[in-house]
Amino acid sequence: MNKNVEVLEEVLEVLEEEKRSFYALINQNDFRIEEISSYLKDLSKKEDEDFKVFSPRNVENTHREQIEADVYEKKKYEEENAEYQKKIDFLKSLIDRVNIVIGNLQTDINISGISEKEEVKIKEEREVSKESIIEEKEKQENIEVLITASEKQHIAHQIINCVSFITSDAERAKIELTALAKKLKN
Repeated sequence: MNKNVEVLEEVLEVLEEEKRSFYALINQNDFRIEEISSYLKDLSKKEDEDFKVFSPRNVENTHREQIEADVYEKKKYEEENAEYQKKIDFLKSLIDRVNIVIGNLQTDINISGISEKEEVKIKEEREVSKESIIEEKEKQENIEVLITASEKQHIAHQIINCVSFITSDAERAKIELTALAKKLKN
């Protein structure tokens, strides 16, 4: 019975590692999405006055292929993140189920009447597994804090961009700030 608990704890560790790897992939994708968004915004501002006067084209026409490629890449990363999030949710449910089975097995071991030494060993193992669960929850919270920090940086970047629009393009700044306010409400 004790071997079963050990095997399940090993499975639990593998599941937790897999979950962490998916969070890392999501963070990488979010960073790349932010880069692409920033590049596209900069590209729209890049058009200089001489280009406007002497050329009948606008920036979107001259960089159309690059813009389309970046938009496609951004969409691909967003879809990947959605898939990764589904996998993370599935892994969380599996982890919860494995924890329930481990708890049930440990309860059955205690009920079955074992020696005091074995009982002390099992209690120590429980404490270690509880500590690892607590550590994992703390790591999860840290990852969530990093994600929210990234979101805060993104919002701050958007606000700075809106401020730069206020004097030159007040209507665009109003639209950007309204969109940002809606995002913050959600």
